[in-house]
Amino acid sequence: MKPKNISIVIPFHQEEASLKELIPRLMEVIRSLENSVEVILVDDASSDGGATVVESFRAYHPEIRLIRLKTRGGQTGCYRAAFEQAQGDYILRMDADLQDDPRDLPRFMEKIADGYELIMGLREARKHPRLLRAASMVYDLLVLLLFNSPLHSNSGSYVAFRADLVKNIPYRRNDHRYLSLIAMRRGAKRIGEVFVRHNERQWGVSKYRSIKKVILGIPEVIMFMGRYLLGVYDLQ
Repeated sequence: MKPKNISIVIPFHQEEASLKELIPRLMEVIRSLENSVEVILVDDASSDGGATVVESFRAYHPEIRLIRLKTRGGQTGCYRAAFEQAQGDYILRMDADLQDDPRDLPRFMEKIADGYELIMGLREARKHPRLLRAASMVYDLLVLLLFNSPLHSNSGSYVAFRADLVKNIPYRRNDHRYLSLIAMRRGAKRIGEVFVRHNERQWGVSKYRSIKKVILGIPEVIMFMGRYLLGVYDLQ
């Protein structure tokens, strides 16, 4: 099967130090792939030098693109902006904090080459705090009970989708958390998983607040389910 064009989307906020390490690691792996790849980095209104770091690499890597949000959009806002511009047959999302490892990209490419439409990265040994891991377990249990998802986890940040399944989504707050479910609602049939590394955060601080995620997570999932069942996310 002919290699697919891939759009890698990476949102970032205050990740200057991480980007200095992530981008060269990412480009080294991309050079080894048969796929045609564009890298879309989305600056979520950072006040550090993250955008300048990206611009410095763009001078040598034309496949890198930078989108700068004027006001904070969160991950949902970043993905909305990037997905609109992504040109690949597939969109792969990953985090900028070095916890998602570029060395795992070939595992996704193998699944894409085999015709999978949704590929979830399962973290082998999560380095997140205990409370956040517990919140993710509760979320995955809710998703299993409410949506009967075939995935072992729906909370991973390292995920690939056939592009048409995640374009033109009428986003609500935090809908980036439900992209795998939206893709399935929109017709993803060949669904796969790959094991991925999960590294310790080296720089900066996590943007997630575990307590807030635990308290607000359950009502948020229920509200999403209402929109889901009403067909809000269906392909038009």
